[in-house]
Amino acid sequence: MSARKALGVLLGALALLATSCAEAGPPEVSIYADGEYTRVAPLKYCDVLISDCQSAADAQATLPIRPGEPVQVSVPAEIAEAPWLVNVQGVAADGTLLPVRQEFFSPGESYAYTARPTSPGERLLVVEVLQLGGAYAGGEDGKPITDSEGNPQLLARGWWSVGLAAR
Repeated sequence: MSARKALGVLLGALALLATSCAEAGPPEVSIYADGEYTRVAPLKYCDVLISDCQSAADAQATLPIRPGEPVQVSVPAEIAEAPWLVNVQGVAADGTLLPVRQEFFSPGESYAYTARPTSPGERLLVVEVLQLGGAYAGGEDGKPITDSEGNPQLLARGWWSVGLAAR
């Protein structure tokens, strides 16, 4: 192989390596509700220590949904292989706002979740996904805020949200 061809191959390989190592954007969450599908970018996404964050207030998606219909959430490995949780809020058939329900997932436990109404006629209003980071909430004394079992309360590093409009 000539030196010119070898240089061309080397430059091509370096260009391929540079493009494959380019930093990808924040992960997106897939949402399916009542026959509609969307991918949601995070409203806020931080590094694992929550020291460098990016916000996108316009990232919240909206999907139409009828009462009684579930919402399916699918997260990529980048989210599922860390602690993450889902918050779901609905409204009862009589218009009463229902309490937020929360489901927690340990790293690698699940890549998907289906939010289902808990009563006849309930319509889901919002589904949020939060990926937890490596930083914890601290009190005024600088010590971690803990739960009843002594575990530190981790902060969310990413937050995805989809509003569900009446169909």
